[in-house]
Amino acid sequence: MQNVIVPINAFDRFEVLKKGQTSFIRLIAESGAFGIEIRRELLSEQDPPLDSMRKEIEQYQLFTVYSAPIELWKKDHGLNEKELNELFHEGIALGAKWIKVSLGHFHKGQSNVRELDAFLNQHQGIQLLVENDQTLHGGNINQLTSFFESASEQDTPVKMTFDAGNWYYSGQDVDEALSKLSPYVHYLHLKQVEDDHGEFITVPLQKDGSQSWERVMSSLPSEIAKALEFPIEPKEKTKEFIQMITESEALSCNS
Repeated sequence: MQNVIVPINAFDRFEVLKKGQTSFIRLIAESGAFGIEIRRELLSEQDPPLDSMRKEIEQYQLFTVYSAPIELWKKDHGLNEKELNELFHEGIALGAKWIKVSLGHFHKGQSNVRELDAFLNQHQGIQLLVENDQTLHGGNINQLTSFFESASEQDTPVKMTFDAGNWYYSGQDVDEALSKLSPYVHYLHLKQVEDDHGEFITVPLQKDGSQSWERVMSSLPSEIAKALEFPIEPKEKTKEFIQMITESEALSCNS
Protein backbone atom coordinates (compact mmCIF):
# COMPACT_ATOMS: atom_id res chain seq x y z
CA MET A 1 0.00 0.00 0.00
CA GLN A 2 1.52 3.28 -1.12
CA ASN A 3 0.60 5.83 1.52
CA VAL A 4 3.81 6.96 3.23
CA ILE A 5 4.48 10.70 3.23
CA VAL A 6 7.81 12.29 4.13
CA PRO A 7 7.76 15.68 5.91
CA ILE A 8 10.73 17.90 5.18
CA ASN A 9 11.35 18.46 8.90
CA ALA A 10 12.48 14.83 9.15
CA PHE A 11 15.79 15.99 7.66
CA ASP A 12 18.59 18.04 9.18
CA ARG A 13 17.24 21.57 9.67
CA PHE A 14 20.54 23.25 8.77
CA GLU A 15 20.76 21.32 5.49
CA VAL A 16 17.12 22.08 4.63
CA LEU A 17 17.58 25.82 5.18
CA LYS A 18 20.90 25.83 3.33
CA LYS A 19 19.79 23.83 0.29
CA GLY A 20 16.04 24.48 0.23
CA GLN A 21 13.13 22.06 0.52
CA THR A 22 13.04 21.58 -3.24
CA SER A 23 16.40 19.80 -3.09
CA PHE A 24 14.78 16.90 -1.21
CA ILE A 25 11.95 16.22 -3.66
CA ARG A 26 13.87 13.77 -5.84
CA LEU A 27 15.24 11.84 -2.85
CA ILE A 28 11.75 11.47 -1.38
CA ALA A 29 10.28 10.31 -4.68
CA GLU A 30 13.08 7.84 -5.39
CA SER A 31 12.74 6.43 -1.88
CA GLY A 32 9.27 5.18 -2.80
CA ALA A 33 7.19 7.75 -0.93
CA PHE A 34 3.58 8.48 -1.85
CA GLY A 35 3.90 12.13 -0.92
CA ILE A 36 5.82 15.04 0.51
CA GLU A 37 4.94 17.41 3.36
CA ILE A 38 6.24 20.91 2.72
CA ARG A 39 6.81 22.91 5.91
CA ARG A 40 5.99 26.60 5.90
CA GLU A 41 8.41 27.31 8.77
CA LEU A 42 11.31 25.88 6.73
CA LEU A 43 10.77 27.89 3.55
CA SER A 44 13.90 29.92 2.84
CA GLU A 45 15.58 32.05 0.19
CA GLN A 46 16.89 28.83 -1.32
CA ASP A 47 13.36 27.78 -2.28
CA PRO A 48 11.76 28.93 -5.54
CA PRO A 49 8.25 30.45 -5.59
CA LEU A 50 5.57 27.99 -4.50
CA ASP A 51 4.16 27.53 -8.01
CA SER A 52 7.64 26.56 -9.23
CA MET A 53 7.96 24.13 -6.35
CA ARG A 54 4.60 22.67 -7.34
CA LYS A 55 5.83 21.95 -10.88
CA GLU A 56 8.85 20.09 -9.55
CA ILE A 57 6.72 18.04 -7.16
CA GLU A 58 4.32 17.23 -10.01
CA GLN A 59 7.24 15.98 -12.12
CA TYR A 60 7.73 13.23 -9.55
CA GLN A 61 3.97 12.67 -9.13
CA LEU A 62 4.08 13.18 -5.37
CA PHE A 63 1.00 13.95 -3.27
CA THR A 64 1.47 17.29 -1.49
CA VAL A 65 0.68 18.25 2.09
CA TYR A 66 1.34 21.81 3.29
CA SER A 67 1.98 22.22 7.01
CA ALA A 68 2.08 25.52 8.87
CA PRO A 69 2.63 26.27 12.58
CA ILE A 70 -0.48 28.43 12.87
CA GLU A 71 -3.37 27.99 15.26
CA LEU A 72 -6.88 27.57 13.90
CA TRP A 73 -8.45 29.43 16.82
CA LYS A 74 -6.95 32.61 18.26
CA LYS A 75 -6.48 33.40 21.95
CA ASP A 76 -9.85 35.17 21.97
CA HIS A 77 -11.35 31.84 20.70
CA GLY A 78 -12.23 33.41 17.33
CA LEU A 79 -11.36 31.87 13.97
CA ASN A 80 -7.88 32.80 12.71
CA GLU A 81 -9.33 33.69 9.31
CA LYS A 82 -6.67 36.15 8.13
CA GLU A 83 -3.85 33.63 8.48
CA LEU A 84 -6.03 30.83 7.14
CA ASN A 85 -6.71 32.88 4.01
CA GLU A 86 -3.00 33.45 3.43
CA LEU A 87 -2.24 29.80 4.10
CA PHE A 88 -4.86 28.48 1.68
CA HIS A 89 -3.67 30.82 -1.08
CA GLU A 90 -0.15 29.49 -0.55
CA GLY A 91 -1.46 25.92 -0.52
CA ILE A 92 -3.24 26.46 -3.85
CA ALA A 93 -0.03 27.83 -5.40
CA LEU A 94 1.84 24.80 -4.07
CA GLY A 95 -0.75 22.35 -5.38
CA ALA A 96 -1.40 20.98 -1.89
CA LYS A 97 -4.36 18.63 -1.44
CA TRP A 98 -4.14 18.82 2.36
CA ILE A 99 -3.31 21.74 4.65
CA LYS A 100 -2.33 21.05 8.25
CA VAL A 101 -2.56 23.43 11.22
CA SER A 102 -2.89 23.06 15.00
CA LEU A 103 -6.05 23.55 17.05
CA GLY A 104 -5.19 26.67 18.99
CA HIS A 105 -7.62 28.07 21.56
CA PHE A 106 -10.91 26.39 20.75
CA HIS A 107 -13.71 26.98 23.25
CA LYS A 108 -17.05 25.32 22.56
CA GLY A 109 -19.09 28.18 23.96
CA GLN A 110 -17.22 30.92 22.13
CA SER A 111 -15.66 29.47 18.97
CA ASN A 112 -18.01 29.63 15.98
CA VAL A 113 -17.61 26.45 13.96
CA ARG A 114 -20.09 27.80 11.41
CA GLU A 115 -17.50 30.43 10.46
CA LEU A 116 -14.98 27.67 9.78
CA ASP A 117 -17.58 25.77 7.76
CA ALA A 118 -18.27 28.84 5.61
CA PHE A 119 -14.55 29.36 5.03
CA LEU A 120 -13.94 25.72 4.02
CA ASN A 121 -16.89 25.76 1.63
CA GLN A 122 -14.96 28.39 -0.35
CA HIS A 123 -11.98 26.01 -0.63
CA GLN A 124 -13.52 22.65 -1.41
CA GLY A 125 -10.49 21.35 -3.30
CA ILE A 126 -8.33 21.28 -0.16
CA GLN A 127 -8.77 19.15 2.96
CA LEU A 128 -8.07 20.96 6.24
CA LEU A 129 -6.35 18.85 8.88
CA VAL A 130 -6.01 19.79 12.54
CA GLU A 131 -3.14 18.22 14.47
CA ASN A 132 -2.55 17.67 18.15
CA ASP A 133 0.53 19.81 18.81
CA GLN A 134 2.88 19.85 21.81
CA THR A 135 1.12 22.66 23.71
CA LEU A 136 -1.12 22.20 26.73
CA HIS A 137 -4.08 23.76 24.88
CA GLY A 138 -3.59 22.44 21.34
CA GLY A 139 -2.57 18.98 22.46
CA ASN A 140 -5.38 18.49 24.95
CA ILE A 141 -7.55 15.42 24.33
CA ASN A 142 -10.74 16.94 25.72
CA GLN A 143 -10.37 20.17 23.74
CA LEU A 144 -9.67 18.27 20.53
CA THR A 145 -12.60 15.94 21.12
CA SER A 146 -14.89 18.89 21.79
CA PHE A 147 -13.76 20.56 18.57
CA PHE A 148 -14.17 17.50 16.34
CA GLU A 149 -17.54 16.66 17.89
CA SER A 150 -18.70 20.23 17.22
CA ALA A 151 -17.39 20.11 13.65
CA SER A 152 -19.07 16.74 13.09
CA GLU A 153 -22.43 18.10 14.32
CA GLN A 154 -22.15 20.91 11.74
CA ASP A 155 -20.88 18.58 8.98
CA THR A 156 -17.80 20.81 8.77
CA PRO A 157 -15.27 19.10 6.45
CA VAL A 158 -12.28 19.07 8.79
CA LYS A 159 -10.30 15.98 9.77
CA MET A 160 -7.52 15.12 12.21
CA THR A 161 -3.80 14.59 11.95
CA PHE A 162 -2.98 12.26 14.84
CA ASP A 163 0.60 12.81 15.97
CA ALA A 164 1.58 9.65 17.82
CA GLY A 165 4.40 11.31 19.76
CA ASN A 166 3.07 14.76 20.63
CA TRP A 167 0.83 13.39 23.39
CA TYR A 168 3.92 12.83 25.52
CA TYR A 169 4.98 16.48 25.18
CA SER A 170 1.50 17.73 26.10
CA GLY A 171 1.19 15.31 29.03
CA GLN A 172 -1.71 13.31 27.60
CA ASP A 173 -2.45 9.58 27.46
CA VAL A 174 -2.03 8.18 23.95
CA ASP A 175 -4.48 5.31 24.51
CA GLU A 176 -7.18 7.70 25.69
CA ALA A 177 -6.48 9.86 22.66
CA LEU A 178 -6.94 6.88 20.35
CA SER A 179 -10.16 5.90 22.10
CA LYS A 180 -11.74 9.35 21.78
CA LEU A 181 -10.28 10.67 18.53
CA SER A 182 -9.77 7.73 16.18
CA PRO A 183 -13.10 8.33 14.33
CA TYR A 184 -11.74 11.66 13.08
CA VAL A 185 -8.21 10.58 12.06
CA HIS A 186 -7.27 11.04 8.41
CA TYR A 187 -3.47 11.32 8.64
CA LEU A 188 -1.02 9.74 11.07
CA HIS A 189 2.29 11.33 12.06
CA LEU A 190 4.60 8.59 13.27
CA LYS A 191 7.25 9.41 15.83
CA GLN A 192 8.76 7.65 18.80
CA VAL A 193 9.26 9.76 21.91
CA GLU A 194 11.57 8.75 24.76
CA ASP A 195 12.32 10.20 28.18
CA ASP A 196 15.97 11.25 28.21
CA HIS A 197 16.82 12.16 31.83
CA GLY A 198 13.53 13.99 32.32
CA GLU A 199 13.40 15.54 28.86
CA PHE A 200 11.30 14.15 26.02
CA ILE A 201 13.12 13.63 22.74
CA THR A 202 11.92 12.36 19.36
CA VAL A 203 13.97 9.45 18.06
CA PRO A 204 13.96 7.33 14.87
CA LEU A 205 11.43 4.52 14.76
CA GLN A 206 12.50 1.13 16.03
CA LYS A 207 10.49 -1.97 15.27
CA ASP A 208 10.24 -4.68 17.92
CA GLY A 209 6.51 -5.02 18.52
CA SER A 210 6.51 -3.10 21.81
CA GLN A 211 6.94 0.50 20.62
CA SER A 212 4.21 3.08 21.14
CA TRP A 213 4.13 4.04 17.45
CA GLU A 214 3.50 0.41 16.49
CA ARG A 215 0.53 0.22 18.85
CA VAL A 216 -0.91 3.44 17.47
CA MET A 217 -0.45 2.36 13.86
CA SER A 218 -2.05 -1.05 14.43
CA SER A 219 -5.02 0.62 16.16
CA LEU A 220 -5.97 2.67 13.09
CA PRO A 221 -7.07 1.53 9.60
CA SER A 222 -4.08 0.45 7.51
CA GLU A 223 -5.07 2.67 4.57
CA ILE A 224 -4.56 5.88 6.59
CA ALA A 225 -1.69 7.97 5.19
CA LYS A 226 1.37 7.98 7.43
CA ALA A 227 4.16 10.51 7.80
CA LEU A 228 7.70 9.80 8.97
CA GLU A 229 8.12 12.70 11.39
CA PHE A 230 11.33 11.86 13.20
CA PRO A 231 15.04 12.45 12.52
CA ILE A 232 16.12 10.58 9.38
CA GLU A 233 19.91 10.55 9.48
CA PRO A 234 21.48 10.11 7.06
CA LYS A 235 18.72 11.18 4.68
CA GLU A 236 19.52 8.20 2.46
CA LYS A 237 17.84 5.96 5.07
CA THR A 238 14.45 7.34 3.99
CA LYS A 239 13.85 4.32 1.76
CA GLU A 240 14.52 1.91 4.64
CA PHE A 241 11.96 3.60 6.89
CA ILE A 242 9.34 3.66 4.12
CA GLN A 243 9.88 -0.06 3.62
CA MET A 244 9.58 -0.64 7.38
CA ILE A 245 6.15 1.00 7.45
CA THR A 246 4.98 -0.75 4.29
CA GLU A 247 6.03 -4.15 5.68
CA SER A 248 4.33 -3.41 9.01
CA GLU A 249 1.12 -2.57 7.16
CA ALA A 250 1.31 -5.80 5.18
CA LEU A 251 1.73 -7.82 8.37
CA SER A 252 -1.23 -6.13 10.06
CA CYS A 253 -3.41 -6.71 7.00
CA ASN A 254 -2.53 -10.41 6.94
CA SER A 255 -2.89 -11.02 10.67
